[in-house]
Amino acid sequence: MLSEGYDLLLSLYDCGFDIPKGDSDVKEPGKKPGYRLGLGENGLPQIVEEIDQESMGSLWYHREGNHNAFPVVKIQHAILRILIDDPLRKRIDALKKAEQIQRIKILREAIDTREIQLPERDLHMWGRLKDKARNWLDIFKGSDEIYLALPLMLRRFVSSCVSPVDLLHHLSLLIVQRLEQGHLQDVNLAQKILVGTIDKRYPRKPAKAEVPIVFDAAELTNPISVLDPRMRRYVEKNLLVSEDKEPDGICALQRESRVLFKKRPPGPKLGALGETKLFSKNKDTPCEFRYLKKVEYWEDVSRSFPVGKQIATDIAAAFKEITTPKYKGKTWRMVANGKWEGNGKNKKEKKNLLLIYCEGQPIISDEAADLFGCDEKEKRSQFENDAKSLCQALDGIIKHHPQSRLHLLLIGKADKGKSQILMHITPTPQEVLNAAEKWQCGVRENLPQITLPLLPEEKGQETVDGKPYTPYPDRVVRLLSSQWRRGGMDDLKLEGPALRQVLDFMIRSPGKWETAGENLLNLTIQRVGSLLVDIAATFHAEEEKRIDKFKQPMREAALRAVSLLGILLHAFGRIKEVYMNDIAFQLGRLLSLADTLHREYCVHVRKGSIPPQLIGNALMPAAADNPEDAIDRLRERMNIYQAWANTAVGEEYRKANWALGQMGEICKEIKRPLPSVTDQTFRAELFLGYLARP
Repeated sequence: MLSEGYDLLLSLYDCGFDIPKGDSDVKEPGKKPGYRLGLGENGLPQIVEEIDQESMGSLWYHREGNHNAFPVVKIQHAILRILIDDPLRKRIDALKKAEQIQRIKILREAIDTREIQLPERDLHMWGRLKDKARNWLDIFKGSDEIYLALPLMLRRFVSSCVSPVDLLHHLSLLIVQRLEQGHLQDVNLAQKILVGTIDKRYPRKPAKAEVPIVFDAAELTNPISVLDPRMRRYVEKNLLVSEDKEPDGICALQRESRVLFKKRPPGPKLGALGETKLFSKNKDTPCEFRYLKKVEYWEDVSRSFPVGKQIATDIAAAFKEITTPKYKGKTWRMVANGKWEGNGKNKKEKKNLLLIYCEGQPIISDEAADLFGCDEKEKRSQFENDAKSLCQALDGIIKHHPQSRLHLLLIGKADKGKSQILMHITPTPQEVLNAAEKWQCGVRENLPQITLPLLPEEKGQETVDGKPYTPYPDRVVRLLSSQWRRGGMDDLKLEGPALRQVLDFMIRSPGKWETAGENLLNLTIQRVGSLLVDIAATFHAEEEKRIDKFKQPMREAALRAVSLLGILLHAFGRIKEVYMNDIAFQLGRLLSLADTLHREYCVHVRKGSIPPQLIGNALMPAAADNPEDAIDRLRERMNIYQAWANTAVGEEYRKANWALGQMGEICKEIKRPLPSVTDQTFRAELFLGYLARP
């Protein structure tokens, strides 16, 4: 991701985009409630205050890799040693949620009667943090008066007379004392840090706490506290200056001598994707270390990809800045991954991060990223609106920056600890403009009249005739990530096509779009074909109970699939004026009319007893595979209904007479013999004919 990030950084520099400078190891902690701990002159806690999860998430800390986070320190294990079979633990677990006064009394008893626990691993952590604080003292000892809180806190933290056990003991006393006085309110948070939670799989291990505490100076008179955002910028600036060294290698990106990044490159938080490592290796993948003969080289990034430390930090800042919430929908958005996590009904859709920017003009329009994806609920005309706004912006870019290219990057997580670029394409603005127009044209101009009644959004409203509308590219991924079964009543979550494939087809990537289109057509027929046929047959039967079984998401999916078929056929040169007169579409219409005639017969002759499957629907599978065979079987089975319709006279038989007449006209147009082998294009046109309104 460093190479793609370097392109982004240069583009942002060219247009004067403001990229904040900072240290890549200075980050925001997770959103968990915790405590602010003010250290007094003796090095012991003097003030303790609660910090809610939102406030905690907006603070800062410095972390080297996965270790030595400071001044936000996570207390991993409960401070007090209270085993699983300890009567005190059983008493506190038995309390009801409202019994907070009793809970405080038990916490006081626990402090008075139970000892402080400090596992060896935690003891080493405190030792490392004190070493880190001593190093920081050398850097910040000459701080300006307004930043005095930091060196003051550091001196007290490294005080030799205060051991970790002393610090934790005084913290425990202070928390319970403040609870008893009413200065602290969150009793459950206090219980979590003091008593913790036992892992029932490993009951003898120390109870877990995982509560963050933030170290600060106790004085309230300091102009800027350690927690203040201004202190963060001050720390970042001074850490960068303190690390200035002589160049030790050639940066692969800048091709100049630079101080190289030795440890893991930065991992900025990118939108909803979270922390994203710009360069990483998996120790379980031996090939990634093939040319690193010495084990000590494995942690040295410069041995694999020499990159300047400052430029790597700037790239991380560029990625982070362009994915801030204020640019959501403009330069980035989360899009469907095509894969699922979890099991059964608990499956959740995985998502990737899509970035879009233009050389020389990173922010194209308010809808640039939104053109390629949407949220779960979108208005049916929303794509057209987004496309209109983006196309107007692209027109301006074409006029003023004709040589510019758009960059579309798709970033996803290969595993829990590794992210990667899944796609990086660079179309011209004109290519995107053409793609958006063709995408809409396939729906707007290349479909017969097909409607499905959609349920009202609010009670009391009437149903509306839902028409196919232009889908977002990531909606296509979602659509084809489900296999419809059981007559369209159930969808099985499967791996769908990658968004890269949909965009290759949409933008007409040379040498790729034809294959991508064929795959999308195959998946549409295989996974949604059953839903299309069954939902059409149900509406042909006109039985309200059957129709009601098709809920709104099923109807929406069917209309989206129809739209996609129109887009695919248009791309392959099958325009509506041609395919609606060809065999496949006419055969679909013939079977639809057969359903209508069969239903009318059942209404009038069988006194309204309509079978579960009408004749046209029953022959659809045969028509999709062997049209000649389907026609022969239809002729044999239609004799009884044809004979009845020929003798039925009267206004009540008007629909049956009309259907029979239409079938006769179609039979005259269809030339025999019909093909005995079909392809997916034939099936798509067959389905559209079966769905089309007369």
